[in-house]
Amino acid sequence: MLFKFVAGNSFKNVLKKSNIILSKNKIPIINYITEHCKQNKENSIFNEYNNLIDKIDNRFMIAIKLSSFNFNKKYINLIAEKCSNKNIKLIIDAENGNNIEIYRKHANELVYVYNKNNLNIIKTHQLYRKDSLNELKDDIKFFNSKNINFSTKLVRGAYWNSEYKLGHLFINKEDTDNNYNEGLLECFNNVDNKFIAATHNKLSIDFILNLSKRKKNIILANLMGMNEEYIQNLICIKATYIPYGPYKEMLPYLIRRLYENIDQIKYMYL
Repeated sequence: MLFKFVAGNSFKNVLKKSNIILSKNKIPIINYITEHCKQNKENSIFNEYNNLIDKIDNRFMIAIKLSSFNFNKKYINLIAEKCSNKNIKLIIDAENGNNIEIYRKHANELVYVYNKNNLNIIKTHQLYRKDSLNELKDDIKFFNSKNINFSTKLVRGAYWNSEYKLGHLFINKEDTDNNYNEGLLECFNNVDNKFIAATHNKLSIDFILNLSKRKKNIILANLMGMNEEYIQNLICIKATYIPYGPYKEMLPYLIRRLYENIDQIKYMYL
């Protein structure tokens, strides 16, 4: 069942799936899954992304995880530069609590460098974190003050099971849901560029649909294979995350996605 949510382990498969997404007037977000990168493997991961970017155009988006490169700035900046040159939006996916500070530093540097003239880098904010809404507001205020393009991908968060006892996450789901919707409203009112709301939560989707009647600046993103028929019929801008990569390395990612969306499992078979 888990592999329903991935596009295989090759360019051929992921591009085939992406073309189906494009035919449905949705934006493909391609994500090469390489969790827990071994030391000195950054070069092979860079080559995978480098070749992938050669094969796509600006109808697509790319998502990367900085830790999969062991936070190697050389490779990360080369990918950011190449995406920028092809006008392909690059999403910087979230990290766990151990890497949150280095994530924020690197992601903000990328936004500062590559978003001066156009929107190229999209940062991720995890709204199950108690500090997330303040971080989001600070980012919007700072980058707006510098006349730097800013956008975000809003998620609830994917590391609940390993971090909920550490004190930095909301314990009650209702608190996370409220914080997520506050983040949506903050971006809707104060972010000039389109931003991504990655969610399968029906209450948040309903909120997004109501906001989208007033202004078309929210991209609703789902994971491939999850909640697709329901989302396909909604009237809003839509995108689909398309993970691919070595099967043995995708399991931690897929299991996190299932935990993250446990209240939406009923939609998997729609």
